[in-house]
Amino acid sequence: MASSPALPSWLVRAELGVLGVALAVRLIALARFEASPMSRHPMVDAYTYWSQAQELFNGGDPFARDGFYQPPAYPWILAKLGALAGGMDLGTVRQVQLLLGMITTWMVLRLGRRVAAATGVPWAGLVAGTLFGLFPSVVMFEHDILTPAMSLAAFVGGLLLMLAAQEDASPGARGWAVLAVGGLLLGVSAAIHPTLLLGALPVLVVTALGLRRSPARVLGLVLAVSAPFVPTVSENFDRFGTPTLVSHNAGINLYLGNNANFRETMFFRPGLPFRQLALEAEPADRDLPARNAYWKDRVWSEAWASPRVAASVLAVKALWSVNTTEIPRNEDYRCRTRPGESLGFLRWIPVRFGLVFPFALIGAVVAVRRRREVPALAVLPVTWIALHVPLILFFPTDRYRLASWPVVVVLAAWGLAVAVRDWRQVPRPAAILAVLGLVLAHWPIDPRTDMDPALCRYAEGNLHYMEQEWAAAEAAYTDMLKAHPDDVGAHGWLASLAERRKDYPTAIQHMDVVIRQFPDHFPSLKSMADYHYYSGDKAGCVVYLKRAYAVPGNRTNTGVKLVKLLRKMGRTAEAQAIQDADPKLKGHPKLTGG
Repeated sequence: MASSPALPSWLVRAELGVLGVALAVRLIALARFEASPMSRHPMVDAYTYWSQAQELFNGGDPFARDGFYQPPAYPWILAKLGALAGGMDLGTVRQVQLLLGMITTWMVLRLGRRVAAATGVPWAGLVAGTLFGLFPSVVMFEHDILTPAMSLAAFVGGLLLMLAAQEDASPGARGWAVLAVGGLLLGVSAAIHPTLLLGALPVLVVTALGLRRSPARVLGLVLAVSAPFVPTVSENFDRFGTPTLVSHNAGINLYLGNNANFRETMFFRPGLPFRQLALEAEPADRDLPARNAYWKDRVWSEAWASPRVAASVLAVKALWSVNTTEIPRNEDYRCRTRPGESLGFLRWIPVRFGLVFPFALIGAVVAVRRRREVPALAVLPVTWIALHVPLILFFPTDRYRLASWPVVVVLAAWGLAVAVRDWRQVPRPAAILAVLGLVLAHWPIDPRTDMDPALCRYAEGNLHYMEQEWAAAEAAYTDMLKAHPDDVGAHGWLASLAERRKDYPTAIQHMDVVIRQFPDHFPSLKSMADYHYYSGDKAGCVVYLKRAYAVPGNRTNTGVKLVKLLRKMGRTAEAQAIQDADPKLKGHPKLTGG
């Protein structure tokens, strides 16, 4: 199957039409997105990636303190893109990612053509390209400053070249180039999004087995795949003495999705609840690898202490992972497709995981059964399983599920082709799996996974705040509290807004809710001290300064402020006792001379 038969003209036109529709959808979505405040303010991980890229662009090192908490390849590529474009610009990144999305759609279509050649159904490639190119989640992730657009382009490109290498082991320079570029692309995809390495491994193993008579090529393939990891492995080993491939954040992510309260922890928004949990592993003398080990050890210890709970958690996530519900992580993209929102039109595109999943199961079974006839494509089901594992081990979210989507749609095209050509040829196990998959994909699951309109309002509040639309931000956070009265994030922002207008009593009320839930959060305690001071309650200020000063860490500046305030209030003995107990305060220049 080194070359595919010529396509009929009608199918060529249909494929071009699909590419044209996919491009039109992306251009409309991009134009609408760019007209909204969301385009000016990357959120959560997107904010981190963009900040890292800007620092790299300006010659800094955003990884100097903590190493690679997140994979550095993506911000590094963004910085290089900024250098080529003459400056860092969010719009340029989105345009490049839109182009990559179109290239990936075309490559998935090409993968589908291989299925067409194997099944004798010429339109299989058209189906695969349509399902990938018009999947709303794919389109929306291309807008964000996140990894999927780049990582999927590299992964699918590498997969295509590896399939070509398995089918055509050309002895010349062409064969070497196919292996080298394909291996390099798979390595790059995993360097950008590490879980893609799980999907790359079966492809690489099958390719290497096919090259067993050429050890030099196998070695070249290994070197090509490994090359993108050399900088991060070297840096991690030099700094921390650990050969970690990319990043160190797997520990806390593993815990968030694997504990008795995972229904809450896996939905933690970045902010105070997440920070409160993270601080449990962050004493002053514990570096990033040690914090990572802390969370992994905690997962194992809790699992051994209650194996039944651990098993039930995995079972629930397994069900969620094959449900048609697009479960969010950090942000809920479903907020963007509500009626009246800028991307509301995307919800009318009828491509859904739950409709594709049953046909993908059929395609997977058929691919395994025909592994001797089409050995190259037989690796696809194994790749799918490997990419699905993180959804069960970590989070069953749309962001993680997107990694397997190119393989899923190709297998779905295969399953649909077999079913349409002659449904009686569908193997009985495949038919049973398809029915079961359809049921599980639409089985009602925990309401916790539903879209929460209040959280959408909270996200709107964040945008209004960054746009300095203070009244609109306050209204949005207030709406959030109507649904979730104790939400610390909303209370924290409302305290900040009250401070802006010097309404310190209201600021104190909101911050009191935060501190009751997070009693040792230093910034909140410090802010509460300021609110009391400016409201005229210096005694209250002292109370919260003392609590802030007692939080572990370097609190010298807070201690200085506390001692000076106590002296001004005439509580000199108390001030002197605090100063004498802290060597850093004894000779502090701001406290000398009484």
